[in-house]
Amino acid sequence: MCIRTAYLIFSFFICKACFSQEQRLADHNAIGWFVYTGTFKIKPRVSVHTEYQWRRINTLKNWQQGLSRAGINYAVRKDVSLNVGYAFAETFPYGDYPNASVFPEHRIYEQVVINNPLGKVAVSHRFTLEQRFVGKVTFQNAIKNIDYVFLNRMRYRVKAEFPFQKKNTAKKTWSVGFQDELFIGWGKNIGANVFDQNRFALLMGCKVNPLLKIEGGYLSQILQQGKRINDKPVFQYNNGFMLAAHFTFDFTQ
Repeated sequence: MCIRTAYLIFSFFICKACFSQEQRLADHNAIGWFVYTGTFKIKPRVSVHTEYQWRRINTLKNWQQGLSRAGINYAVRKDVSLNVGYAFAETFPYGDYPNASVFPEHRIYEQVVINNPLGKVAVSHRFTLEQRFVGKVTFQNAIKNIDYVFLNRMRYRVKAEFPFQKKNTAKKTWSVGFQDELFIGWGKNIGANVFDQNRFALLMGCKVNPLLKIEGGYLSQILQQGKRINDKPVFQYNNGFMLAAHFTFDFTQ
């Protein structure tokens, strides 16, 4: 019931943002994201998470963003885990309404992941809080200055995977699934930019062995920029693909 209520609340915000009558500027881009994640289990309930995302734009020709993340995972029980960590991102100028220069962002995050399978379908819910320190870059006398603005953001992701095999006996297991994640900003510095972004992906997965799983498929990102142009909000509609490699190492065995 709590999960359903949270999803309805998040859906209200995204519908309000996406279907508002306010005139907006649209920016369409082609994206390609490459993702690495590595999970290192060091104790029965504790693991270390590492991640890097190489995000490209204009048919992979240019940078969109680079993201590094590291954290600690604690398994409260088999279907619930708590995660805390740090992330660093660099966002590059791109699109029809680019930023003036590359800007950095430091993040601290806390999240809860709940696995709630429905029969043979693997379903997970991820709730995330982020404390963001977003760099605002200015130049004075050819000297680069960075001032950081503190922002809060909450995220909710639902993910479902449908297995192809009736029994998990094959050396390689295949699945198809989808995930959708909504980002909502809050706090005194967020201004009118409550809706931050939404990401939807339709993915094919292959678990090659216990150490490696590969996912790839369609990715859609709807993002509202923090700035306004001629007092109009700027919405990016970024569509392309994502390719991810997930590694899992168990040092407790």
